[in-house]
Amino acid sequence: MNPRRRTCLSAAAAAGAVALLAGCNALPPADLKPPRLAFADFRIEELGLNEIRFLLAVDTENPNDVEIPLRNVDFALELLDRPFAEGKVLDREVTLPALGARTIPVQFTVPTSRLLRLLRSAEPAQWSYRLSGSATWGWSGLPLRFDRRGDLEVLRELGELLKAPAPR
Repeated sequence: MNPRRRTCLSAAAAAGAVALLAGCNALPPADLKPPRLAFADFRIEELGLNEIRFLLAVDTENPNDVEIPLRNVDFALELLDRPFAEGKVLDREVTLPALGARTIPVQFTVPTSRLLRLLRSAEPAQWSYRLSGSATWGWSGLPLRFDRRGDLEVLRELGELLKAPAPR
């Protein structure tokens, strides 16, 4: 085959691949705004002697006029500025609707002893948390990072319950 013709075919194939990827939203737009995150629900799913599994519902709001296709969504949860647990979205692929909202369930598992130590030793005015994480944009492998800080009132209530004297 003529080398010049081979180069033209390679260029045409590359252009076609770029057009295909662009058409499938394989790459995020340059002006992408991060989704807003908030807790909708925080509940204990399973309480055992060795570990506690809890479910955290994260409300997301996508301020962009394009869908955000996410894969491999992982979270890290810090309580009182200390690493506490790592979690994963139950579905490995999630799409945030354009200019829309979606609740994403995230499951965390922690040793029971770690939670009890934290609840018994801490008496903070606020139960501060930091929820950070990452995901990849669709199949592109491009990382997207997010971060949210706030207060978890449910932990204050659980801590008070554990410190209360046993009923007689």
